[in-house]
Amino acid sequence: MELHKLDKVFVQGVTYKLPNDRFYVIKKIGTDQASPVRLIIDGVETGAISSLVAPLYKTSSRLLPPLDLGDLFYVVPNNKQFYVDGPTGAKVRCMGLMGILAPNEIMPPSYVSRFMEQGRRYLMWIQGSKLYDSDYTWRNEEEISILLLTPKTNEQYVLNNICLVETGVANLADGSVGLRVYLEGRVLDILTSEPGKKGLDCKYMPRPPIYNGVDTPFSFSDWPITVSGDQTLELKLINVSGGNLTISAATDQYVDLVVEYWKRS
Repeated sequence: MELHKLDKVFVQGVTYKLPNDRFYVIKKIGTDQASPVRLIIDGVETGAISSLVAPLYKTSSRLLPPLDLGDLFYVVPNNKQFYVDGPTGAKVRCMGLMGILAPNEIMPPSYVSRFMEQGRRYLMWIQGSKLYDSDYTWRNEEEISILLLTPKTNEQYVLNNICLVETGVANLADGSVGLRVYLEGRVLDILTSEPGKKGLDCKYMPRPPIYNGVDTPFSFSDWPITVSGDQTLELKLINVSGGNLTISAATDQYVDLVVEYWKRS
C-alpha cells in the first residue's frame, strides 16, 4: 500500500466514486457555506459543518483553518461513492491521505473500523441563537437563553472543541458578558459575584477570531462537557457589565460549537 497527500475540493451536485485501487482518509475538512454542509459517504451521513467553524482556508478576517477531525476522520473506501449534501454549488475541501492498494490488497483494519462507525460518531457543528426584531436593552444580571440541547436516549454530545459567541453588543469590553453553562438545570459556574464575574468571558470567544483583535478561538478541548442521553444542556448569556447594554438587531446573538456526536447502535 502507498499513501500520498490528499487536498481536493468537491462540489455539490456531483457524485464521486473511488476506483478499485484508491481510497481516501479525510483528516481535515472545510466549506464555503455558512449553512449546514456534510459529506454523504456510501449513503451514510457524516457530521454537518459550516464555514463559521470550518472554512475552506484561513484569512486575516477569519483566522480559523479547516476543521481538524482528529481521531474522528472520515474514510472513503475503494469502489465507494460519496457526494456533498448542502446548498447548490456548495464546496467542501478535504485534506488528508490518498491510499493506493496493490492487487488483492485491502485497507488497513483501523481504516475499515473507522469507516464502519463514522456514521454514528463524528464531529459536527451546532448553533444556538436569539433573534431580535429591534434593538434590545439588556439589563444588568439578565440571562438570555441561546441554546437548548437534549440528546435522545441513545445519543451523546461532548463539548470538546471550539466555541464562538456573538453577543450582539458593539465594541464588547472584557468583563461585560459571560457565557453560562447549565447541565440538567445546574449551572457549571460560580453562584454569586463575590468570587468574580459570572460566566466565561465572551470577549475571548470571538466569532470569528481575527488578525487585529482576539485571534485565538475559545475551546472546551482541555475540559470537555459530556451531555448524555436525555440530559439537557442550556447555554445562556449574562450581562455582567454593571449597567444596561444594547443588543443590536443587526447582529442578533449566536453561539456556534463544534461537538463530538455519538449514537449508540
